[in-house]
This record gives sequence, structure tokens and C-alpha cells, in this order.
Amino acid sequence: MVIAAAAVILFVFILPKKDGEPDPSASVSVEPEPPVLPTEIPIGDDVSIKGMALGGDESGAVAEKSKRITYIYSSLNDAGKAAETYVGQLAQESPAFAVVDEEFVRQTEKPDYTTDEGMVLLARNVPQPKPEATQVPEVSDSPIESPDPEASAEPTPTPEPTPEPEPTPEPVTYVHTVRITWSPGVCVVTVDEEEGKVTAPQSPGGPVQVVGIWEAQEILEGMSPEELGLPGSSMDEYEIIPMDGTQRVDGNPCVCLYVYSSNNTPHTNEYMGSYLMSLDGQHLYRLDPVTNEVTELDFTLE
Repeated sequence: MVIAAAAVILFVFILPKKDGEPDPSASVSVEPEPPVLPTEIPIGDDVSIKGMALGGDESGAVAEKSKRITYIYSSLNDAGKAAETYVGQLAQESPAFAVVDEEFVRQTEKPDYTTDEGMVLLARNVPQPKPEATQVPEVSDSPIESPDPEASAEPTPTPEPTPEPEPTPEPVTYVHTVRITWSPGVCVVTVDEEEGKVTAPQSPGGPVQVVGIWEAQEILEGMSPEELGLPGSSMDEYEIIPMDGTQRVDGNPCVCLYVYSSNNTPHTNEYMGSYLMSLDGQHLYRLDPVTNEVTELDFTLE
């Protein structure tokens, strides 16, 4: 009996392993592969250096090229004045840049460009893509069947409660930034795209309504066509018609004003666009009459 038991062990457990058959209970270890990263990094016009090489212990590493670009303007007679001129040029961009602090809050006080050294930060919100139009469900043309009276006599099961929809996450917003640093004879301009949003300063008690429809009309009448993105040299060439009610732009309640021009050959009122001014007087938007695109203008309530 002892010899028979030894033979069973030999043929059942030992010989199959010697024949090279895999052991189903054995675990196979997989070595992580190194991440795919740039092999070279440009450092000049025709010069590059080796890129960072990592091993399998950094298999999740990702290399993303920075959007930051820096230009150095040198041999300037007045670097502070050059910075001030550039700030004015960026204010004419579309969308316009505004002077902000490090939290991207608009600043009402202008920097002192007469100092030998200084820094000013400008930013504008990156336009968000328009939301896709939701499809309306089609209505079937088939006739509605009358309910079966016998079936309707049966008790109707209690419907299950509809689960509350999950809150929609706030979309991530970005800003274009321009940081201008000056020193004697030199201006350093660094542009970048960062996560954030340009906002208006808030009063200690929260947002306060300081603009009504008639105040908004007077403000637009006192501006120049250039500031509003309109042709001409005087707002006397235009008629501004305020509308009742408010509309929201970027979460800001605004009064709406239509602008018409009679400065044309048939001397008819030509629709030039709509303008929306926030009730706190911190934002002014223009609705393009052709593309219906809303653009925030560089605007500060005096």
C-alpha cells in the first residue's frame, strides 16, 4: 500500500510539473513600461537638449508643452511709458484685456508707470464654446390606443420615485494673461493661458445696483464709437434705445440697449448691435448683429 501511494503522488503531482505544464496557481508579474516622453527639448533656433527619460516606476508621467511665451524688449528710452502704451493697445483687443490682480479681479486704479521698476498684470476670459443644441424628441404620428377597460380595473402600481439629477459640474474656465515687468531700458512681456476667470471687484456688502436703463443709456451716449466697436467719430450719429427687463451674461444681470445708425445713404435706422451693461456697472458686453457673438468690452464706470 505504501508503494502504491507513492506511485500516485509521483504520477499526479510531480511528473506533470516536470513536463513543463504551467502551474495554474502561479501568478505572472508584469513589469510597468516606461512612459512615452519627448526625446528632445528645443532650447534655441537650431539647438535642442535631451528630454527627460524616466523608468517604469514613473509609468504614469505625462509631458505637456507649456503655453507660456516670454519676450524681452530692450534698449528702451522709457520702459514705463512703453509698458503703458502696450496696456492701451491690449485694451483694444477683442476680447479686451483688463488690468487685474493675482486673483484676476479687475483693478480700478491705474498702475504708476513713472517708477523706474514695476509690474502690471492683464487678463481676459477665454470665450467658452457654445453649448450644443438639445434635440427635441419626435412626436409619433401613430394613433393613441384606447385603454383596455379590464386592464384599467387593475390597481395601478405605485411609481418609483424619480432620482434627483446629479448637479452639473461647473465648466473649467481659462484666462489669457499678459504680465509686463519693466526696469530701466527693459520690458519683459510674458503671455500665458491659465485656469481662472476675470471678475469684478465686490463691495463689502456684496454687489450693488448702480446702473438703471436710463443711466446705461447716458453712459453709452457719453462714450466714443471706437470704445463700442462702432464706426464714426461721434455717438450723435447713433440712436440708443434701452429695453425693459434684464438679461444675464456670465451670471451678471444686465440692462439691454439697442443701437441704431442713420448715417447711411437711405437715412434709415440700421441695427448696429446690442449692448448689455451689468447692474453693478462693472461689465459691458456687445452682441454682434451678424454672428450673435457676445464680447466683453474694456469698460470702467467712472
